[in-house]
Amino acid sequence: MDIITQASNLPTKIEDLSRFVLVGREKMVSVRAEIRAIDKLGLGKEVRQQKLDEGQMIADALLDAEVRLGELMRDIPKASGGDRKSENFKLSTDERFEKPKEKIIVELGFNHAQAQRFETLAKYPEVVAQAKAEARANDDIVSRSLVLTRIKDAGHATETPHVSNNSGENEWYTPIEFINAAREVMGSIDLDPASCEAANKTVKATKIFTIDDDGLKQHWRGNVWLNPPYASDLIGKFADKVAASKGDIQQAIILVNNATETGWFNTLVGVASAVVFPKSRVKFYMADGKTGAPLQGQAFIYVGDNPHKFLDVFKAFGWGAIL
Repeated sequence: MDIITQASNLPTKIEDLSRFVLVGREKMVSVRAEIRAIDKLGLGKEVRQQKLDEGQMIADALLDAEVRLGELMRDIPKASGGDRKSENFKLSTDERFEKPKEKIIVELGFNHAQAQRFETLAKYPEVVAQAKAEARANDDIVSRSLVLTRIKDAGHATETPHVSNNSGENEWYTPIEFINAAREVMGSIDLDPASCEAANKTVKATKIFTIDDDGLKQHWRGNVWLNPPYASDLIGKFADKVAASKGDIQQAIILVNNATETGWFNTLVGVASAVVFPKSRVKFYMADGKTGAPLQGQAFIYVGDNPHKFLDVFKAFGWGAIL
């Protein structure tokens, strides 16, 4: 699907629109990576401008598509078996909505949190339009996370709390002492697959995946630092991704709540070689500089072939064991 040529003529069916968004997000990951490479290599301004123009066209088209998708998803009844019809929403083969909303969303390729972000965008199209215009004026590429932040900062009521990549329901980032310890153990942080630009000012990972990139769909390799979203519908998926990526990553250090009774925690422990439990709850910091801590303790889980060094470095924060 050519995301650029279809920008002015979005698909009308919700299934086609969903594929348009999914393909477009994959394309955006590639374009952003190319721009970062151009900046790193110091290539000519003309080369960068061409790639920037492409990125802006794709980003604008994606936001338009996500606004429309939010409008359509908003019309899907939550319960199954409904007979409400809508001029906005039509499945290809069934207008009686025999399936519950959550199942329809999953079949379209999204999760509950993503669907609610789309619906939030649909509620405030004027904020979307303003963010797109400002990004172009500043020679930048607009992102969905930026628009959602604008909506939140403007005091608009969203349909769900914003779930950031690093902290569940709040934008909390990891204190630098833990990042420095992780870098000391692994030698480098090549990838943070659940990050944002603000968080990476501390992590300084060579490569990051933001909420727009959807790190769950990307390939993980090298030394990985991961502080996944703590939302219940996401953290299990990140644990599964760690397990599935074990053959490709060199090392990984994962910071999560010490929910030892959960399936996802046991999935992580099942592929780990060491774990450390901090003596006190981690005091994360927020974008405004304030600090806060979750309601339970945390655990640092190490995946790799150097568990003794991990324990030696992280014992400063608590107690642990080789698994």
